[in-house]
Amino acid sequence: MYQQYYRPLVDTYRPARTRLTDPGRYEDRPATWVPLVFHCTKEKNLEEIFESGELKPGKNGTVSFTEIHVGELDRMKYRIHDEHPVALGFPRRYIESLGLAPVWYVKHNPEVRDALNKLKSCDSQSFASLSPFVEEDDDVSSFQEVRITNPVSIEEAVWILTTNRNPHTGDLVVPGIEGFFAKHGRISRSYWHRFHQLEVFSEGQFTKTSRNTDGGVDDFHWMGEEYRRKLGHQEKKLGVTLPVREEKIIFEFTSREKQAAFEGPWRFIDIARIILNILREEGENTDKVLPHRLINSFGEADQSET
Repeated sequence: MYQQYYRPLVDTYRPARTRLTDPGRYEDRPATWVPLVFHCTKEKNLEEIFESGELKPGKNGTVSFTEIHVGELDRMKYRIHDEHPVALGFPRRYIESLGLAPVWYVKHNPEVRDALNKLKSCDSQSFASLSPFVEEDDDVSSFQEVRITNPVSIEEAVWILTTNRNPHTGDLVVPGIEGFFAKHGRISRSYWHRFHQLEVFSEGQFTKTSRNTDGGVDDFHWMGEEYRRKLGHQEKKLGVTLPVREEKIIFEFTSREKQAAFEGPWRFIDIARIILNILREEGENTDKVLPHRLINSFGEADQSET
């Protein structure tokens, strides 16, 4: 869905081809609805979150998320006073099922505050239902905050963004992630940087499916073009004859064998179809396994080879 967001409407929505005829409208993009919402937190909170298995409502009785598009999510970093902020991405459809609602910021509207106070005095039960979603003292509406009053199962998280990298290896550091793996399996992790997220949508993706002797799927893995290019990367010093003398020059090599194990390049819609077909081949009920998917049917593509 994010890939579609970055394409003009005339490429993705047929009626737009006849309606958006003005040259100034050719680059119109889809509405800013997003498929994922993010809970932003401090790195030091992760181990407790993974251990408990859920995001628990805070002091105000809510769990907060932002609907900011992933390309602008870096604006949230300043709100998290920690060296390494972390963003946990969840399907918006899952959060909707828990009672999602946008926050009402009324700091600058005394009439609305008076009306809320009257409601509080005459119908305290109704006010209690509204109060978790009302902010009278703060105004950060530009962060497009939404809240729920229920705990959030960390098992439903689909993406972790972090700014913490091992300075020597470049590997991402996510405290307690082994505990998550043990309970819930793998989860996509990325370096939290605006251009990293945006570049992902424009580069090709590559997949590798490992099967056992019976033909069943043991493992499925995919990576972006940038990481595939680095696959099997190694450096070697080779003797080079220069005009004056022979020198040892460092050359970079790539393992073609490791690259060849991956198929592609694909777009994300291709990967979604591949995963759907693999699950069906394995006899899974895809409506049950993928309850939050946005594309209900691929039509004839469902039965095509991938």
